[in-house]
Amino acid sequence: MRERVTNAFALFAFIIMFSVAAFAQGTTSRITGIVTDAAGAPVAGATVSLKQESTGSVLKTQTSDSGNYVFDLIQAGTYEVSVEKAGFKRFVSTGNTALVNQPSTVNVAL
Repeated sequence: MRERVTNAFALFAFIIMFSVAAFAQGTTSRITGIVTDAAGAPVAGATVSLKQESTGSVLKTQTSDSGNYVFDLIQAGTYEVSVEKAGFKRFVSTGNTALVNQPSTVNVAL
């Protein structure tokens, strides 16, 4: 009887261990980049918009002092990235693919 309980406990532990690993796979991705001017200097405070092409949903953020931006924990899919800043021409890039656990980088030169 003791051996059956031990075997049942071992099987239970085995199932729990693999189910936790399966749930840890994740379903999100990330799109990052840096925004620079024509001379290569970072552009701080630019508005970066991320539009999911299949749903039309839009997220927005601002570039940091070093010109970086991050859209983290986004659903996998195809996105349009647009950047606007007063004094610069608007930038638009379509067809940017973010796959699960495979981030994408879209660097922008205004």
